[in-house]
Amino acid sequence: MKTGLVAAMLCLLLAATSACRAEPPRRVVTVNLCLDQLALRLAAPGQLVGVSYLARDPRTAVLADRARNIPTVRATAESILDLRPDLVVFDSMAHANVKRLVRAAGVSILELPWAASLEEAEVQIARMADVLGRSDQGRDLIVAMRERQRQLVRPGPPTATAAVLQANLRTTGKGSLMDELLGLTGYRNLAADLGISAYGRFSLEAVLAGRPDLVILDEESNADPARATSFVDHPAIGTLARHARILSLPIRYSICAGPENLDALQKLREVHP
Repeated sequence: MKTGLVAAMLCLLLAATSACRAEPPRRVVTVNLCLDQLALRLAAPGQLVGVSYLARDPRTAVLADRARNIPTVRATAESILDLRPDLVVFDSMAHANVKRLVRAAGVSILELPWAASLEEAEVQIARMADVLGRSDQGRDLIVAMRERQRQLVRPGPPTATAAVLQANLRTTGKGSLMDELLGLTGYRNLAADLGISAYGRFSLEAVLAGRPDLVILDEESNADPARATSFVDHPAIGTLARHARILSLPIRYSICAGPENLDALQKLREVHP
């Protein structure tokens, strides 16, 4: 009797995370670009009824085509609840007030932490898949990711240096997802070597002085020119191109930790000297 009572109390405590659902949720909404991408891969047909507005932007979302016919939401309770969800998936570190209002409306929520590595992405995938009632699909996705990663990893210590340039001359330094991807494919991260933390910035002069073998940028980002991305056409990039390879790697392949990172690994391996 005590065991049954404890189990029942535990289910009540965990109900907000759908851990004790008798059946999978039927109407799921995700409120984060990275969680959108996972749900678009894992959800059963018709199960995902809302995604963030960023999920349809092909500049940042690898699955923008899949999201085209799914309603989009902003991070407001009204926008979310209009879709009558029975589960809403949030980033655990954001939107505290919205979560409170969604819970108050009697809707379950699942909070998942930000993933900044392939290993953390696997944890996200497994957790979301279990809650959606799609555990088998989650396991299959993880197995496929691991196998492709095994084929793409370059063994041994790094033998080349890479510099990553993003909008407003931001970069991804030590401990970032891109730092991991570079290391897996045989590159030292110039930003990390210069002591730049996970998400910082450095100047074109610092990149020139570092003499990287590879410069990574998103040439698509300046298709509609803006000051933030104008460095893509800067003469310094031409100077770098005299002794370094220039790889245009769209930000959508590395903005989130997940299966799309394997496409980034593929591109990085293809240009390794």
